[in-house]
Amino acid sequence: ILRHILDLANGQADRGHLVGIVADSLTGGDRANAAFAEIAPRLKLGVHRIATRREPHPTDILAWMRFSALARKLKPDVLHGHGAKAGAFVRLKGSSKTTIRVYTPHGGSLHYPLSTMKGAFYSRLERALMNRTDLFLFESAFAQDTYQRIVGRPAGLVKCVFNGVTANEFDPIATADDATDVAYVGEFRHIKGADLLIDAVARLRADGKPVTLTLAGD
Repeated sequence: ILRHILDLANGQADRGHLVGIVADSLTGGDRANAAFAEIAPRLKLGVHRIATRREPHPTDILAWMRFSALARKLKPDVLHGHGAKAGAFVRLKGSSKTTIRVYTPHGGSLHYPLSTMKGAFYSRLERALMNRTDLFLFESAFAQDTYQRIVGRPAGLVKCVFNGVTANEFDPIATADDATDVAYVGEFRHIKGADLLIDAVARLRADGKPVTLTLAGD
């Protein structure tokens, strides 16, 4: 999600838009701090960190009040919430003739089966907020299909905009002596499918193909 937001903010700044980022201050660690420090000079509306827990929490009301005060101060034309918690904050703000509310789900509330208590709870919350959304921007067809299956089909504007890569990611690099054929970088959660990758490598190796794999993540 951090990569997606930074790419989007940089792309909008390149086009001359006045951009700001409001982000959680409890997660991300040194990598997030360094990334925000690097992009901050490009963001005319600044970088703002608000302590926000991933799951619903009593402190959410304080975080939402800080977010609302910041929105009133900055007066943005677009409020774009990435992820379930930010998407809720954006859409709990009343409708406005001058500001549109945009939501991009990044898994989160869509990761839980409807048969679970969390899944039923989050799907109802998403459904309650669906009609308070001026534009849905999905980052993948998978996310769009999952949202429509679990929550419903939005009546408003819906677009699927895939996250891309930058030109310098095609720069040639020197391969390390101990480099592996495949690298996995991501959270070690069952939904990410790392187990399928491990099983696939095991099957290839059993067939005599000495494929190597590195896994890295939280």
